[in-house]
Amino acid sequence: MAEHDDLLRRFAPRLRYDSNEQYFADSAAQWTDNPGNELRRKDGTRIAGQPALSLGFLAADAYGDGTAVHTGDHIGDPRSDYRRQYVKLRMARPDLQNRIYGRAVEANGRFWLQYWFWYFYNDYSLALGAGLHEGDWEMIQLRIHDDAPDVAVYAQHTHGEQRAWRDVELMDGRPVVYVGRGSHASYFEAGFHETDAWYDLADGKRPAPDLALEIVTDPPAWLSWPGRWGDTQPVLPGGLHQPSPVAPCLHAQWRDPDTLLDDAWTPKRKPSPEPPDVTVTRVGGKLRLDYDFERHDPPPHTLVLTVNSRDEPGVPPQTHTFQVDTAVRGRLDTGIALDPAKHYDVYTSTTTGMPPVPSASTLTEIDPARRPKGPPFLQTVARKLGQLVAWLRGQLKRRR
Repeated sequence: MAEHDDLLRRFAPRLRYDSNEQYFADSAAQWTDNPGNELRRKDGTRIAGQPALSLGFLAADAYGDGTAVHTGDHIGDPRSDYRRQYVKLRMARPDLQNRIYGRAVEANGRFWLQYWFWYFYNDYSLALGAGLHEGDWEMIQLRIHDDAPDVAVYAQHTHGEQRAWRDVELMDGRPVVYVGRGSHASYFEAGFHETDAWYDLADGKRPAPDLALEIVTDPPAWLSWPGRWGDTQPVLPGGLHQPSPVAPCLHAQWRDPDTLLDDAWTPKRKPSPEPPDVTVTRVGGKLRLDYDFERHDPPPHTLVLTVNSRDEPGVPPQTHTFQVDTAVRGRLDTGIALDPAKHYDVYTSTTTGMPPVPSASTLTEIDPARRPKGPPFLQTVARKLGQLVAWLRGQLKRRR
C-alpha cells in the first residue's frame, strides 16, 4: 500500500479537542514505555516490564523473548495516578507526543484510508464514573473513489457515523474531527451528542497541535498483537462501563472497513446547557472562583475547571472537579497554584441532574501577575511613597 502514502498524508485529519479534555492523541509507545506498566497473562502472571517491554517486544504469536502470546494477555498499570504519570511521561518523552497512525486497506473491491488514535486514559467521568478505563483506541476511515474520499465514517463507542464527503467539515482539505470530552469518540460537528449509552460533549474549543502521522504501510508486529491495552475490567452491566480496549487488529473494520459502514448510525444532537455564570481570578497566587447559579433550574451540583498554560509546552491541561450543591451562589478558593509569571486559560463548566448532564464551558484568560521593577530597596521606597500619597489624599478629603 506504499503507493497510497500521499493520500494518507493529504487527508490526515485535524483534531479539535473539547475545552475540558486533558488526554491527547499520542504514540502508543506511551503505554509500553510508561514506568511501572507490566505485560501480564489473564491470571495475572507477569510476562515482562521495563526495560524489556516496548512496542518492539509485542507480536502476534511470540514476544521478543520467545514467550508465546496467549488470549487474555494485557498491559496494565499497577497505579491509579494516571494524570501524574501522563504529565511526567509527556515531559520526559516529548518524542511520543501528538501522533496518529494511518494505513490503507483494500476490501470488497473498495479502497479505504484509516486513521487510528491512541489515548493514555479514558476519563469519561460524566456518567457517574462509569466510563473510566486505562488506554483508549479510536479511529475514523475514509472511502476513496478516484483519488479522493466519497464517504467518511467516524467511530463512536459501539457504532460509527457516516457522512458523504461533501458534508464533512474540512480544514486545508482535511477532515475535522471533534473529540468527545473524556471518551475521545469522534464526531463530525461540535455539540451535545446523545449516544447509545449516555452522551458526549465535544465543543472543539481546544485545537490540537500539529500531529505527526505515522504511516503503517506494512503493519509492524506490535499492531498484530492481539492483547488488551489496559487492565480495566467492566463492573457494570449493559455496556455502561467499558473495559480497556483490544488491539486495533481485533476490530472488525481493521480487515473489513465495510463492517463499520454497515452499522453506521446518526446520534441525536441537541444544544448544550448554558455555561455557568462564574468569575475566575488569581488571588494570593491561587485560583479563586465566584459562581452564581440563580438562573439555573435545577442548579448544578458539580463545577469542572480545566486549567492550562501556554507557557508550559507539552504539559496537558488539568481538570479539577468541585461539588457545589450546598448553595446557588458562592466563592470557591480552589487551592490551585498559579505561577505568577505565566499565562493561564481556564475553562469552566458544570454538571446538573441525575444522570449528570454537562454544560457548555466558559473561558477565562488570566495574565501574568504584575511584578514591581527594580532593586528590592527601590520597590520598598515606591510602596512607602504610594502609601504616603494615599494618606495625604485621605487627609485632604477630610479637610474639605
